[in-house]
Amino acid sequence: MGIVIIGPVFDATGYAEVVRNIAFGLDRMGIEVRLEPRSLSLVTPVFKASVESSLRRMAGNKSVVPKIALHIFLAGFFQPIPGLYNIGFSMIEVDRLPSQWVERCNLMNEVWVPSSFNLEAFSASGVHRGILKVMPLGIDVGAYCPHGLSLEVKGLRGFVFLSVFEWILRKGYDLLLRAFCEEFGPNEDVTLLLRVHDNSKYDPHGRKIRENIRAICHLHGRDDRQIIVLSSILPADLMPALYRTADCFVLPTRGEGWNMPAMEAMACGLPVISTKWSGQMEFMQHAPCYLIDIEGLEPVPMQGIPNDSVYAGANWARPSVPHLRRLMRHVFENREEAREIGRRASDFVRSHYSWDISVGRICNRLKEVDPHGMG
Repeated sequence: MGIVIIGPVFDATGYAEVVRNIAFGLDRMGIEVRLEPRSLSLVTPVFKASVESSLRRMAGNKSVVPKIALHIFLAGFFQPIPGLYNIGFSMIEVDRLPSQWVERCNLMNEVWVPSSFNLEAFSASGVHRGILKVMPLGIDVGAYCPHGLSLEVKGLRGFVFLSVFEWILRKGYDLLLRAFCEEFGPNEDVTLLLRVHDNSKYDPHGRKIRENIRAICHLHGRDDRQIIVLSSILPADLMPALYRTADCFVLPTRGEGWNMPAMEAMACGLPVISTKWSGQMEFMQHAPCYLIDIEGLEPVPMQGIPNDSVYAGANWARPSVPHLRRLMRHVFENREEAREIGRRASDFVRSHYSWDISVGRICNRLKEVDPHGMG
């Protein structure tokens, strides 16, 4: 017996990261896992040989005879498998779901979401509240810790603000660049380090991203000499070293289903500046961090991208750029306080949000659904 997990496995999306960690966690607990890979992105991360081998083994594990199907994906793609107990795991970054998502969710036996924010958004949109369960995500506390090597990045100088995200408007890159250009002068000893990628276009060297950055800086009367861009996907084992390279993590996002990079940064001991809204508040409301005020909610603009159909009619946050500027300046000038915030945040998320805890919670629920098949 065991479980089949349907979702992205080999790409560089947040859903794929969730699939991989849940699959590995259940496998460690002795539950047989079969993966059925789906694709969400053209961008593929670099895996260790042992990791890729394990994923390929689970993807080819035809010996599993599951009673439960766990669909970890955009909810609009949920397709229940007849004869199995179907669980959907999804999230939304805005305040409501499209009708297709609601219909697909209501076909499932259960729907898991990572945060209370998501539970309310799903329920208010029409998903049956009785099938919704909050299942928070986790981090690899063995890898993401304050102590260890830092990544050598050419050109870094002074105090380093780091941000990690996909190059989409929802992540607030325009707000971040504006705040940095307006708050810090060209002679201040500070760097903005961006580890970014574009899932929607083939741009392996980040040329289009750099052109966009230069244009935004020019709009604010600045050049981009204090901004360093890493546009390639780093191997997973180098990400903790990247976080430890920085002094502060900042992401003025307009909305998150969870915000894994912020949690990873916290685990590595960084003070975090991010928006006081959406799914990330599941852990940020309890962890020491710097929360950006929002000026309210606003309609998500249509951008000519596939997610337009998901976000049509929904709202996301409008983070306050003046408040973001004040928080960045405060951290820059009060470094010992910021380091202490980072130390306390690391203790908190590492104690409460390890993948062992998260997968343990999932395993307990699977055993309630199938007490004999799950051991």
